[in-house]
Amino acid sequence: MKKIYIVMGPTASGKSRFSLDLAHHLGGEIINADSMQVYEDVSLLTARPDPMEMEGIPHHLYGYLDSFSHCSFVEWSKKLKPLLETIHVPIIVGGTGLYLKNLINGYAPIPEIPPEIRSQVREMPLQELRRALPDFPFQDSQRLMRALEVFKATGKSISYWQQQPPLFIYKADFQTILIQPPRSELYTQCNYRLQHMIELGAFKQVLDLLKKNPLMSGGVFHVLGVHEFISCSKGEISFHTAFLKTLKSTRAYIKRQETWFRHQIKTDIRLNAPDLSHYLDLKP
Repeated sequence: MKKIYIVMGPTASGKSRFSLDLAHHLGGEIINADSMQVYEDVSLLTARPDPMEMEGIPHHLYGYLDSFSHCSFVEWSKKLKPLLETIHVPIIVGGTGLYLKNLINGYAPIPEIPPEIRSQVREMPLQELRRALPDFPFQDSQRLMRALEVFKATGKSISYWQQQPPLFIYKADFQTILIQPPRSELYTQCNYRLQHMIELGAFKQVLDLLKKNPLMSGGVFHVLGVHEFISCSKGEISFHTAFLKTLKSTRAYIKRQETWFRHQIKTDIRLNAPDLSHYLDLKP
C-alpha cells in the first residue's frame, strides 16, 4: 500500500518549511490541503508559497480557483485523487483539519448540492437559518448553512448522511506528522508574519480583490484579514485596528486548529518545531 505523508499543524507552525525539507529528503511532491490557499487572489494573506519558496519542488492545488468560486472538500478531493494515483511520494500539507480527517477516515456520502440551492442558503441571514433548523445542535453560520443546504437538496438531515458507510478518496498508509510549537511562539510568529505580509503588499492585494469582485461573493473572502482590511479601505476602521483584528481572529483560529488536531486526527509523529533532522529515517 502506498505511503502518503500528511504534514499538519496550526497557522504559522512551519508546516511549509518542514514539508519542503521532507520533499527534498524523500524525492516527494507537495499537495496543498489549505482551503484558503486554493484561491488565486490574496496570495500574501494566505501565505501561499511563491516560486522561489518552492525550491524546485513540484507543488499542486495552490491558487487554482478564482475569487468568485467556493472551495469544498468534495471539489478538492476530485482534484486530489489523480495526484495521489500518479505522484510517487505525495506529501500533503495544510491546516484545514476537516479535509485531512475526511481523507484519512472517509467522508459521508452526501450528494452534491445544486449551485442554486447553495446560493439561496448562503444569502440567508443567521436568524433565518436558525429558524429553518431549530433543533440543529450547532449555532455557527457555516454549520447551519451546510446542514440546511443538505436538507433542501436531499430531503434528509445531515446527521442521516453522516451515519451512512463512509466513502474514501484513496486508501493508503497515511503517515501523519503534527507540527505543534508552543502557542506563545505561534502568536509571536503570526505577529511577525502579518507585518511582513503588509510590507510585501497584502493590503493592495485586498484592494485589487475588491475591485475584481465588489459583491464579495467567493470563498476567498473568508481569508483571515480580508474583511478587516476591506473595512479599513472604506474608512470604517483604522489600519491599526484592522491589523489588530486580524491578529485576534488568527489567534482564535489557531486555538480551533489545535483543538481539532488534538481530538479529531490520530498523530503518528508530533514535533514542537519544524525540524526534520531527528526524523531522517523516514523512508518513501
